[in-house]
Amino acid sequence: MFIVTKENIIPYLKEHIRGFEDSQSVTVSVMGEDPTADEGEGDGHINYVFKIISPSGSYVLKQGLSNPRNLNGGLSVASYRNETECDTMMILHSIVPEYIPRVIFQDKPNHIFVMEFIENLKAVRFQLIKENQVPDLGLKVGDFLARSSFYTSEFFLERAKFRSMQSQFENTELRQIMEDGIFLNRFGTDLDKDEYHKWQRFRQITDDPACQTNRLDLRRTFMTHSDCLIHADFHTSNVFLSDDGIKMLDFEFSFMGPFGYDMGYFTGSLIATYCASCFKEYPSEMERQQCKAYLLSTIKMLFESYNHTFIEAWNRDAKPEYRDQEGFRNQLLKEMLQNSVGYAAITNWCRTTDIWSLPEYRAIENEDERRFAMTMAVLLDHELILHRNGFENVDDFIDLIIHFENTYMPLLMR
Repeated sequence: MFIVTKENIIPYLKEHIRGFEDSQSVTVSVMGEDPTADEGEGDGHINYVFKIISPSGSYVLKQGLSNPRNLNGGLSVASYRNETECDTMMILHSIVPEYIPRVIFQDKPNHIFVMEFIENLKAVRFQLIKENQVPDLGLKVGDFLARSSFYTSEFFLERAKFRSMQSQFENTELRQIMEDGIFLNRFGTDLDKDEYHKWQRFRQITDDPACQTNRLDLRRTFMTHSDCLIHADFHTSNVFLSDDGIKMLDFEFSFMGPFGYDMGYFTGSLIATYCASCFKEYPSEMERQQCKAYLLSTIKMLFESYNHTFIEAWNRDAKPEYRDQEGFRNQLLKEMLQNSVGYAAITNWCRTTDIWSLPEYRAIENEDERRFAMTMAVLLDHELILHRNGFENVDDFIDLIIHFENTYMPLLMR
């Protein structure tokens, strides 16, 4: 198997990219190699990612090996993840080209693909932590999710193509990481019960039977529903701001999964940012309130944009047996909302109680304030899980967040 290095990458690219030019200076760097690099360089955690700047163009080469970078203890990850990621990007680029970098070529035997390099990528997560508002974030992410989910679903695809995609994008090994890590391994542990807060209520919520029932029901849906092609790791670190809009990256966990999971995971990241914003320091209280208002409006726009785009696509392109079934379509969207809220709570809960705490919370310098923010997040997640099936629209979701904050904050003030 060919292993890419800085020394052999240029001859390799000349062999695979017609017109690749190296008569002048070519710059090759390894993403993640420079600890001072901008967060926008993204991934680089377990994959070998090279950035190439040449006279004929700029590229990113990504190689997936079974001995990934930055994982200790001899762990291995399926090398086919690279093929899955590339295939996903090519499909989605044909549907939503404005959001997905173009793939230049794929080398399946060596688990390599090369895509166009996008200048000045900045991870949305770190822009929000820096209190930089990303224009139209909810609008664009909602548009991306609605189009990518509808046009990879059975409501649009011919049956044979849909079944073929279900087989192609099973991704058993990597999705198992989510099935267990997100829905099982972080719940009811000592870390949940003891480390962050000593309140009796906090120690009890992970053992709440109603919460356990909802969590396992969401896991069942995640494991058994193959509605559409999903990213499956769609948090704000995998959504990037570029000079010409929003870009989505790192699709190696992608598989045919349930409507609403990507929406929920992304929303969970916004909830973490919101809870952190209630406690981190701001130059003024007005700026805090503006940040919180922006995050809530982004969640609202995310769901409204998804619904609007999904309905437009349905009315225009759904198969004849579905197109005029407005009642079924609306029931589907309501179910998607309720499941998305559940997935948002589950993923945020899991990431908040992880041993590697989220950067949203690490940005809070005061240890007590940080613990309050993380406790608020988990308690809010608990409320969302219990009440999600009563939500009729996104306003119900936002109202619960506001109501919970108004209840939780006075308790701390006492």
